[in-house]
Amino acid sequence: MDLIPIILFWALLLIGMVSRGPFIFYLLFGSMSFGSLAVIPPEITQGLSFTPPPIIALAIIFVYGGGANGLSRILDIALRPSQCLLLFLFWIVAVWVTLFMPRLFAGMVSIIPMRLEEFTTGIPLYPTQQNISQLMYLTISIVTVFACALALRSAATRQHVLGAFCVGGLVVVVTGIVDLVGLGVYLDMFRTAQYAYLTDVDIADVKRVVGLMPEASSYGSLAVSFLSAIYFFRRAIETSWLRLYGAPCLIVLLSLFALLSTSSAAYAGLGVFGSVAAAEWFWRLLTAREGSRAREGLVVEFWVILLGLTAIYLLALTFPALFNPFLKLIDTIIFQKTESDSFEERSMWTAVSLKALIDTWGLGVGMGSTRASNGIVAVFSNSGVVGGLLYYGFMLQTFLRRAAPGDVTGAAILNAVRFYMPPVLIMATLIGTSADFGIMNACIYALAAATAWPGGARAVAPAASHSFVAHPERSR
Repeated sequence: MDLIPIILFWALLLIGMVSRGPFIFYLLFGSMSFGSLAVIPPEITQGLSFTPPPIIALAIIFVYGGGANGLSRILDIALRPSQCLLLFLFWIVAVWVTLFMPRLFAGMVSIIPMRLEEFTTGIPLYPTQQNISQLMYLTISIVTVFACALALRSAATRQHVLGAFCVGGLVVVVTGIVDLVGLGVYLDMFRTAQYAYLTDVDIADVKRVVGLMPEASSYGSLAVSFLSAIYFFRRAIETSWLRLYGAPCLIVLLSLFALLSTSSAAYAGLGVFGSVAAAEWFWRLLTAREGSRAREGLVVEFWVILLGLTAIYLLALTFPALFNPFLKLIDTIIFQKTESDSFEERSMWTAVSLKALIDTWGLGVGMGSTRASNGIVAVFSNSGVVGGLLYYGFMLQTFLRRAAPGDVTGAAILNAVRFYMPPVLIMATLIGTSADFGIMNACIYALAAATAWPGGARAVAPAASHSFVAHPERSR
């Protein structure tokens, strides 16, 4: 029975590679909700669980980077200062730290292991299999940035990726609905990864929705990530029905299911998202020209928010008991969070990882050596001070990218990138355990790099190293 979803996945991936079209990007974002599906039986991989996104990312790298021409174009992106040189240097530093620091400081530094099988306040640092696996995941994410930065130089492909955001958000909602209505048993066939699952948990008498993710916090964070992407990038979508009707419906549903995840990190992400969305609304009001797409929906959004808040206020005055379960839930997952064993344990992870960075004089302990509960601490402790500065320097470069003059859609995409990043960064800061920034963020970074590419928008075909991939000259 476990082989059925695995076979289905590989069949869809083969179609995506053979089709030579944008289907592989729809498959990529649609698969992000399948966080419990190991597409290679763990018995074969010595317990490692390979979920769909990194495997599909490898396929994208293979399609667009195969052959001498594709490799040279990807290297040009990686080594060009205006594109991804800082990220490439971050990878070089991460590899160096991971290969040498666990051996140089073996037994001298206390860390929290990534494969946490039981409670511990720290164990001595030694090289482990997790160093290689986590370095491999980071490498896939980084090379995905390079490959997608090449693929997304086509304006048409960028539009397909924006549509793929909506497909991914729809899958998040559908899997959440199936779990919410008590049909989670039908999702169990997709839970083939060897994880510790927390799929049937109540908090404050409310069922935590997890969809097809291992736990509620990962589901809630995924919902907020897609919510932020769809909300901010929708103004760059050319298809009017998707921009005006499909995306707003998904925004409402994703907000609801982020709340139903009852994840404190997701709630924090929603709070940051709301603040950034308000800032974006005022930015559009004050700076966008009359008749531009940026001003589209300003009045409707204002009245929807105002009427919604008014309705909540009137209900709170008239029927205050209606809000008691919600207030109890908020009190449990936010105000009592600091008193929970989980909060104390995760705070300890971060403290031990930060001390490991100090004990190695800022050199770091290597990818996969220590687990933190703070994304910033995870990056610096795993890759060292130099690696952390390079990575966050690349994030700043991404934030500051500018579109070519006259490229209205490109400007909308880069504005969306700037507003998308804060909620996701805050969530990673709250629950991030690894320096790997993930495939979704890799695509966002690539989208920004491709949009700001000085060569302008033109079609970029997959490399012609394989018989099922179009030759660049033939695709023009």
